[in-house]
Amino acid sequence: MSQLEGRAWLATLPDEVAAQRRMMTELVDRCEKWPLVKSFIVGCSLGRGAGDALSDIDGGIGVDPDTVLAVEEILVAALPELGTVVDVLRHPAGPGGQWRRIFAQFADGVQLDLPVVDEANIRERLASGGAPDFVVLYEKASEVAVPAAYDVSAAQIREWAFLGWCALIDLDKYLRRGSLWEAHSRLHDVRHRIWGLWAATEGAMYPWHGLSQVLDHDPSNLPPGIESTVAGLDAADLRRAARASAAILTEVSQAAADRYQADLPAAMAAYVTTALSRDT
Repeated sequence: MSQLEGRAWLATLPDEVAAQRRMMTELVDRCEKWPLVKSFIVGCSLGRGAGDALSDIDGGIGVDPDTVLAVEEILVAALPELGTVVDVLRHPAGPGGQWRRIFAQFADGVQLDLPVVDEANIRERLASGGAPDFVVLYEKASEVAVPAAYDVSAAQIREWAFLGWCALIDLDKYLRRGSLWEAHSRLHDVRHRIWGLWAATEGAMYPWHGLSQVLDHDPSNLPPGIESTVAGLDAADLRRAARASAAILTEVSQAAADRYQADLPAAMAAYVTTALSRDT
């Protein structure tokens, strides 16, 4: 994506995110003047067009590995020029902690979450489809490319379904141990997989985001019976919700498998369903 396209994208943002738009524009202005910066990308809710006044600016600054610390200092020094800073967190990020993450809270409510990372990693993620909801606002080198869309694969459908069944068998284990908080946590995990599979089935753009993509795509179109997967910290209620989740996971997995020609983990599903059918 060219710089012109990046600025054109900023111009399309609604007035509801005017504060974030202004800050991103000012960052692009500075990136053009900072020779050490290779690229500036923004993603998550803003990147996928679902941002609102409460959305933070989730992005990344691409640099050469040996300039990470220098660019961190440049960015932090420039923060007061972007607005009244409440406070700033700076800490290691990425594999081995070789990158740096800057999180800044501004008095007007805007939050800036901006890691300084190896430019090669950004190029690799964008080219592989690993960051499809990210928009390139600035690039120094033309080799940065943004994938047009996220292409769900049959292998991913099987993986998401399998992880859902893993969450359910863990839930069963924790219930047998009497660990209600752990069981409750795993119930959330399986529901996340249900949301993702449903988003994929319905053709949402970024289905791995799960719930947010279901709501972005069509908030009135939810997995049938999804409300039955909610439970409190009660063993009987958690087991009821687990069984309901198993039934819904079965349905949405099959729907996704039909769409993407996926091979589902039928043996794992049968094993977990049997385990959940026991009362103790």
